[in-house]
Amino acid sequence: MKKTEKIYMVIQRADFSLEELQQDVFDWLSFLRILTVPESCCFGEEETQAFDLHTITHRIQHFTEEENLWIKVNSQDGEFRLHISKLNLHEQTVIDGAVFSIYQSMIEDYCDTRMIKNGIYGYIRPLDEYLYNNVEIIEKRTFETENEISDLPKRYDSKQVVIVDCNQLAGYDIYFKGLCLTSCWKMYYSSLYFQVIPKPIFLEIQQVQSVEEIANQVIKVTLFNAPFNWNLPVNQKYQRLFRDQMGYDQLAWNNGTGVLRQPYIEYAFGSEFVQTVQYQNSYYQPVEKKSATYFVTRSYDKIHKKYVVNRTRGILNAQAYFPWIDEKSRKMMNYRVLDPKMAIDNGLSAYEFYIRQFLEIDVLDQKYDDFVSVLRFYLPKEAMDQIPLEALWDKLFDVNISNLKQKEVSTRFDLKKAKNHLRVVFLDSSYLDSINQTIDVSE
Repeated sequence: MKKTEKIYMVIQRADFSLEELQQDVFDWLSFLRILTVPESCCFGEEETQAFDLHTITHRIQHFTEEENLWIKVNSQDGEFRLHISKLNLHEQTVIDGAVFSIYQSMIEDYCDTRMIKNGIYGYIRPLDEYLYNNVEIIEKRTFETENEISDLPKRYDSKQVVIVDCNQLAGYDIYFKGLCLTSCWKMYYSSLYFQVIPKPIFLEIQQVQSVEEIANQVIKVTLFNAPFNWNLPVNQKYQRLFRDQMGYDQLAWNNGTGVLRQPYIEYAFGSEFVQTVQYQNSYYQPVEKKSATYFVTRSYDKIHKKYVVNRTRGILNAQAYFPWIDEKSRKMMNYRVLDPKMAIDNGLSAYEFYIRQFLEIDVLDQKYDDFVSVLRFYLPKEAMDQIPLEALWDKLFDVNISNLKQKEVSTRFDLKKAKNHLRVVFLDSSYLDSINQTIDVSE
């Protein structure tokens, strides 16, 4: 991989008054002039011109509350972009690693100060690490060899063009309710995140360099010591573990089939609450769900802003895998909503992963022995005729398959492996009426 050895910084901020916004833009201007000597600038789609302090100052002084404008300033050592959008600011900065090393303390202090005042999210990371984890279009990955690209996970985009499935990479930036979810060298989180992810989960995160609440409830997380060592195996392990501990990929993905990894944390949302369960081993370290023997459950009342935490030892029961239980029909169920049209293998890997996730479980629970356990796949209508059943059964070579029933609106079959059992049902997603549906799998 060819490296630029540059640093990439992003800060998103909101809710300024016009006067505050103008002052912050002037502060941004002072910041970049300390780091480097500006050479050119551009306002929106206007022609790039030589940097002139008087011109840019005049433009700032005449901003309005409805301003929607990109300001771009370039120099030999950096690129600085600022988007003003109706009293919101979005900063993007790329600077040479040598400049960052000289001014690192000042740069971090600048980011701290910006985030404490009106910050939503922010991060500092090597540009190379950002590009590796976020460039989907194969032709734009000019920083890699063909062999390196061939090893990356792939999927289709909306036009059925093969791209890199960045959902599978630890440093992918994905957004949930306007909040950036990623894993990189240094990250900033505002209190807005705590409406989704309970604050103690941030503060108790494990195997990171540092976690600090700096001011105004802003949390700063540093994954490892030296940013340019991001591609060392140990640091990539920390990057992946942070993402898994936070459960970002349980909250959002955009590849249609999910991340196909066991969860370290799971979320449940209601109109007034957030509930989470974190999975740990006997040493209170984060582990995959199936290996957990210690459980940290949290409930956050968003209306009254109250947390309830419960920490227990034990083993998983059937309800941990099949939370919807119908005592009358003696069935228990879980489900996944998938859209396999973006999967190169037509969803085959996803089907196998989720089936094994719910079949190959180790629970001591009478309900599991006595009830029918059901896994439903909700698919777009056009995918119902393209389920790769024969290929799936080849993948499930170690599983006994029986009772195949295919109808116009559903496909189902039963699986058995040793003492474990699972009924798999494929349904048109139009049948997904609500999360608390009646469990009737007689289709």
